Amino acid sequence: MEKKVTIYTLAEKLNMSVSAVSRAFTPNSKLNAEKRKIILEAAEKYGYVQNKMASRLSQNPFHIGVIMRGRIEAYYHQMTDGINAAFLEFKDYKVSYDLRNYKPGEFTVEKACKTLDEFLEKKYDAVIVHGLYNQDMINKVNQLADAGIKVVTLHNDMTGTKRLFCSTTNIAIAASMVAQLFDILLPKNHRNIAVFTGSMQSPIHQGLVFNFSNHASRYGLNLIQPYDTLDIPDIAERLVEEAFATNAEINGIYISSANSIPICRFLEKHELGDKIAVIASDVFEELSEYIRKGIVKATIFQDPFAQGYNAFAKLYHYLAESEPVQPVVTTKPQIVLESNLSLYE
Repeated sequence: MEKKVTIYTLAEKLNMSVSAVSRAFTPNSKLNAEKRKIILEAAEKYGYVQNKMASRLSQNPFHIGVIMRGRIEAYYHQMTDGINAAFLEFKDYKVSYDLRNYKPGEFTVEKACKTLDEFLEKKYDAVIVHGLYNQDMINKVNQLADAGIKVVTLHNDMTGTKRLFCSTTNIAIAASMVAQLFDILLPKNHRNIAVFTGSMQSPIHQGLVFNFSNHASRYGLNLIQPYDTLDIPDIAERLVEEAFATNAEINGIYISSANSIPICRFLEKHELGDKIAVIASDVFEELSEYIRKGIVKATIFQDPFAQGYNAFAKLYHYLAESEPVQPVVTTKPQIVLESNLSLYE
């Protein structure tokens, strides 16, 4: 087996110090231009490929702040798990992260602003934000960006900010998949669809409802007004009762958020599981039970774990290696049925 060429190999062949050879691969380092040229030509000749990750060991550590606004725990915990998995991959390469997790009922705009001010005061290199999208948050994110802190938005993008990129799912594809599924599941003359969303202040739920409405017309689906559950289970419970009390015929239900359990409970209680075609979002333990019972016909998996992982991993590679990143990084929505549910649990 051919011995791997390392930076030590180059130093030995060129009769130079390891530190001098290392500086040749850092464009702004202080090194004679002629010497840099000799080193780079030798690297090409001997097939040396720089281990950028290893080079991190001699550099200053990165500090990344993370702020999570928890709504439906089963969903955002998967995102947090993804962030932590990425951190564990890179933790030996001088990176730390400071997670601030606001559970349901704990979040206020004032608390979030205070946390972001703390990240700014501590001069963190980057910040990942989840569940923040009002104007105060937009202004605060721009303040961080103006101070040189790289900001990544997770799941919900923040239009009008100077964020580096957004890690989310492809909502246009997700919504079109739901519309086509209803076309398959429902007969032509029974296509009245009730839509239960998360907070309609959220850009992602605005986008899901907008895209679903556009595709619904293509398949002849009749949309009943969107019911905004605010991602609060008690509100979802009240709204599903209201929907069935005020609409004579509901043939299908699209739940665009993870706030699906109160709706499923209502359908089970009133023995409507075999009469209503329900398409939900995501995969978690409680929802899986309703898929197996046949109350939920399908769910759209948006891979929250990968969304969290991508946010941290791509941010790290950008900071450590100046690796380019697309403005929007998306996961691929996938249709989950009872038959393939075990693959996603």
